[in-house]
Amino acid sequence: MSSDVERLLDAPDSITTSEGQTTSKSVNGKKGIWENIYLYKMPQLTQEQLVGFSTKYKYSAIDTSPLSKYVMHPLWNWGVTFFPTWVAPNVMTFAGYICLLIDYCLLAHYDWSFSAENSSEQPNIPRWVWFVVAVLHAASHHLDGMDGKQARRTGSGSPLGELMDHGIDSNCMWMLPVTLMSVFGSNPAAGGIAMQYSPLLMLALTFNFWVNHWEKYNTGVLYLPWMFDIAQTTVVVVFLAAGFLTPGGLKNFFADNICPFNQLIYIMIPIGFVGAIGLTILNLRLSYQSGTNRHNSVSEMMRPWVSYVIFNFLSLTFPLFCREDFMSNPRVWTIAYGFTFSNIVCRLMINQMSYTRCELIEPPLVPLFISWFIAVVLRISPSTVIMVYAIVAMVSFVHYCYVVVSMISQR
Repeated sequence: MSSDVERLLDAPDSITTSEGQTTSKSVNGKKGIWENIYLYKMPQLTQEQLVGFSTKYKYSAIDTSPLSKYVMHPLWNWGVTFFPTWVAPNVMTFAGYICLLIDYCLLAHYDWSFSAENSSEQPNIPRWVWFVVAVLHAASHHLDGMDGKQARRTGSGSPLGELMDHGIDSNCMWMLPVTLMSVFGSNPAAGGIAMQYSPLLMLALTFNFWVNHWEKYNTGVLYLPWMFDIAQTTVVVVFLAAGFLTPGGLKNFFADNICPFNQLIYIMIPIGFVGAIGLTILNLRLSYQSGTNRHNSVSEMMRPWVSYVIFNFLSLTFPLFCREDFMSNPRVWTIAYGFTFSNIVCRLMINQMSYTRCELIEPPLVPLFISWFIAVVLRISPSTVIMVYAIVAMVSFVHYCYVVVSMISQR
């Protein structure tokens, strides 16, 4: 394997044939500028990471949630038997992602500005949309749960499978609060979430995902949070309730019987932060006591936080200092935030899976900083800058995924 990796990374840019002709190298043994540019001229994985995937990778996860143990896993063990063994687990993973993409696109079409339920200028979202969104979200959740079952059932588990599973999860994590914003609306007087506070909702949900994978970077074990399946199930119930009652009726129900919907969300956000940090500290302590920790120094343990903190500082100060530009088109900011988050956390996943050291400053921060400097510091057309950066972040993430999947598939 080591020789294969060296050949992949260190082979010359061209090969001279016996007839004296020079051809470009290609992963598939074919001539092609595409492979030459995207797989070799811009490598995304180091030799150490590729070797780590082959010699050190081991999937390890612990799920102690009662809902998962007694409801979800038995359901998935039964449900996966309906899939033919020739269906690849990665196909199931990607199908679940497509379900969420349809969710996102549907709600973006009817409610681009998160104001369909509190503005007389826009019609309410049709009820059938909420039922479709609920069904697709449930399908996505269960496909995400059954892909691992299918991998073990067919003996096809691999580093690529885990990376696709959790990498797609990272992209779904930012879509979840965005779709929920269409339920809440942006009118606080009607129980909605004030748009200037919506970045906190994005941060709260993505933070929990980040902490879980930082925890694995240090312990080698992915401790699945208890709230994950509870949250996914609750979201489906919320979408169904929005279909039966309309979002306005749902918010009125909460206001009359529990508390205003937005206040409930504001209460849950700090609880989520405290819960995630507390469980992570507990798991890290157990890992260090048992001697299974990967890093002995605090500096190495905290190294991934440098990029994560910089990312959030740059991202969250844009709506703070460019409030009018953010409020005029908040969805563009969520796209920029989401794809940058996915790009950074996927790089951490690769480090944890290959047992390699993470970068102190991750590459996606460079275009983010340039955009932030132009928009926030220089105040040059912030709306245009964030729109351009959102496209750059999306293309960059797709390119990164393409290169990484190609290199791992052919290692």
